[in-house]
Amino acid sequence: MLGFGCAAQIHAGQSDFGVGLSLAHNTNIGRVETNPQSELTQSLMAGLFYRENTANVTARVLAQVERRHFVHQTFIDDTTGYLDGTAVWTMLPRRFAWTVEDVFRAVQVSITAPDTPANRTKANSLSTGPDFTFPFSSTNSAVIGGRYGRLDIENSNTDNRRYTGFARGVHAISAQTKLSLNYEGVRVYFVPGAQVYSPILREDLFGRFENNSVTNSTSIDVGKSRVTRYGGPALDGRLERLTLSEAFTPQSTLRLALSDQVSDTYTDLISGVTSPTAPTDAGAVVVQGADFVNGDLYHSKRGDLAYVNNDGRFGYTLQAYGRRVDFETLDQDYREKGGRFVWSWFSGPMRLNVSADYARRSFNPADQTSPLFGRTDTDRNYSAAASYKLNGNLTVALEGGRVQRQSTAPSVSFADDRVMLLLGYSTGALYESRTRR
Repeated sequence: MLGFGCAAQIHAGQSDFGVGLSLAHNTNIGRVETNPQSELTQSLMAGLFYRENTANVTARVLAQVERRHFVHQTFIDDTTGYLDGTAVWTMLPRRFAWTVEDVFRAVQVSITAPDTPANRTKANSLSTGPDFTFPFSSTNSAVIGGRYGRLDIENSNTDNRRYTGFARGVHAISAQTKLSLNYEGVRVYFVPGAQVYSPILREDLFGRFENNSVTNSTSIDVGKSRVTRYGGPALDGRLERLTLSEAFTPQSTLRLALSDQVSDTYTDLISGVTSPTAPTDAGAVVVQGADFVNGDLYHSKRGDLAYVNNDGRFGYTLQAYGRRVDFETLDQDYREKGGRFVWSWFSGPMRLNVSADYARRSFNPADQTSPLFGRTDTDRNYSAAASYKLNGNLTVALEGGRVQRQSTAPSVSFADDRVMLLLGYSTGALYESRTRR
């Protein structure tokens, strides 16, 4: 892959690759309440970015491999990868296209444990399949298609494969506005040994309104979901999604997202690719940029409001959200609210970034004897980073931060301070060397 990335352009494609070295110091690498251990972590990373946009192929791939060495051996040295890729091959314009999407990354194993190397595993989410479009007139068309998907989690018995079919009737009110009636059916099979989860058939029927202009966009989905569990009772739920984006000026945008739907963590992972094929709700758990995966379904209600202002040199983002997650099998239901602030400044070769995150998660399992019953975790994360381009290819960066949790559960609270120095090399601006765990 690195050899492929060395070429400057191939069939209108653009690519950059790079390598990076970093040294990080953590005051509490295990993120425990008592007897914290400090650690020095050395990381070597290499990766590439590839982008292509032609009449037949649209593709974007970001791939990276990272090797970590823990100097004081608090954890075993590890190697992991990161892949975020999507490609659409249009074989017949406005008739037949094939889509491939894949996400590979390190994810959290337990929702209740702190984010440490011991609470991480590797997961891959793949989706691929065709889209057929049948135009009936200049304003009306039908789209049918299918997807083959896989969710693979290292050292887990919840791996599964899925087969998706969908049909859409689309009416174009204008070049920017469309109405559609959509049916999506998904059959999920779990690997032998996943006794907790039975095969399921999930069916979504919903209407969609889309309006996309240069400055504003609106998407509304209204319908219902039905999940047939073979060996268990059927589940019925609403499917309601609203996303709004309003640009007040060329620099400032207000975004609103509301959703009420049934989902799963496969959908969460695959929707995180660069260009998802359909709008979906955000992941079940988004803390410190991490994803939590399992094989269970959950019912999610979420509201998200964000304001973004960026003039090219100075920018900031304000975000607030609240959500409710009810798992169908796992006894880990929770309510969460939080916010995020990000500030950045660019001036020539210098870049500064400051961020602050707040999340308050209250667990409310159905079993009142559960150790999670009545537990509330409050997470606060702060970070500041400065980077300087020594020349067009070399960058040096210094980052410091604090991760803190206060919990009503005994022996769960912690604080971890971290400082990291990174030296990165890249052939161009498309790829940036940094940790993506």
